[in-house]
Amino acid sequence: MFKPQQPRPTPQSRPGALALDICLAKTYGQQQPGRKVLNHCHIVGEVAKALLGRMPAWLVAELFPQGSELIAACHDLGKVSPTFQEKIYRGTEHYQQNSKPGLSNAKPETEKLWGGHAGVSQATAKALKVGRYIPEIIGQHHGYSPDLGIRKADYDEFGGKVWQERRSELLDGLKHLLACDFPVVSNDLQAKALAGLTTVSDWIGSGSLFDDPTHDWRPNISNALDNAGFVQPSIRSGLSFFDLFGFEPRDIQRQLISSSQQSGVYVLEAPMGIGKTEAALYAAYQLMASQQATGLYFALPTQLTSDKIHERVTRFLTKILTADSPHQKALLLHGNAWLKQTELGVEGNPNGSWFESGKRGILAPFAVGTIDQALMAVMNVKHGFVRAFGLAGKVVILDEVHSYDAYTGTLLDELVTALRGLQCTVIILSG
Repeated sequence: MFKPQQPRPTPQSRPGALALDICLAKTYGQQQPGRKVLNHCHIVGEVAKALLGRMPAWLVAELFPQGSELIAACHDLGKVSPTFQEKIYRGTEHYQQNSKPGLSNAKPETEKLWGGHAGVSQATAKALKVGRYIPEIIGQHHGYSPDLGIRKADYDEFGGKVWQERRSELLDGLKHLLACDFPVVSNDLQAKALAGLTTVSDWIGSGSLFDDPTHDWRPNISNALDNAGFVQPSIRSGLSFFDLFGFEPRDIQRQLISSSQQSGVYVLEAPMGIGKTEAALYAAYQLMASQQATGLYFALPTQLTSDKIHERVTRFLTKILTADSPHQKALLLHGNAWLKQTELGVEGNPNGSWFESGKRGILAPFAVGTIDQALMAVMNVKHGFVRAFGLAGKVVILDEVHSYDAYTGTLLDELVTALRGLQCTVIILSG
């Protein structure tokens, strides 16, 4: 069992580096010093822990081992560096250049050469030998892997050995506060899910509820998760196919419904008009009602088909969700979705605007969109790992797969494999 370490002492005057307790993560209000790096990292770690607490145990057990919150907390190790601290202090009132040890030669404009503080976080974690995949997970929290070149954690640009010691102190402090050590990350896909958890926890932990450094942040974690929409939907149980769609299922629909009562990959190939959509939606309902799935993403080849299915999925949700459940409407995800959202108005958005950002949309429990939104979870694109995290544990319906070309079909094969690794159920519909 891990025994929490006491944080190393942080003397107020060590030549060449700021004391850890004056290293800022951000500013606040009118150019006032905001939360310290240790404090902000601790908040993000606790947000990650609370977010995992809202997920089903079977999903956490497969993808998020004990200690995952420490990975999230360590995302900003690199803010304890001379270039970042010089940059943040320049934004404070009464700033005086060369007034703090270790900052006199810092040039914040050079941070772009190594991906900013995220690059320093990655180099730090690698030097501290925290485990396979973890340095890259930490370094990716702004959406991509920083290019460090030959730079290592104790390079002069990062403050040399004395600043690396400060970052090591920060890690010790986080281990103590969170009472855990790093987990073992088993594979690339699990690393993607953990990178998504890290980034999403940072987004939430950087929100306005945590801005004021004089306020106790702990009571705000639950509200922050609620406000972000991470509230488990309440599914009505015992609904029949007739209850949802107003007619009895055909034989081919019954076959899919009876065979898809546990997680897996299912294919329904049938002519147009046979009711493939209803069969897939009822299969998804069964899995969500039995708590074997966390939500639904319905993927289609075009924006037009997405728009049409979106209306049907939203009607479906009004029937399967209790009246007090959030997310009463499915989010629409494609390049021109904002046009339809404008037509729907405020009431067309599930739980406000937090999910509306393109890279966040797939985090919503229920969404309809184009296939590219799902494919980005397995492609080398910025924040692709956030999409992987957002899909984890859901039912993913891939419709009209017969319409895709050979290249997209190859990507679909990779997507289905990844979705199974992310504990998704995949339902493939083809005409």
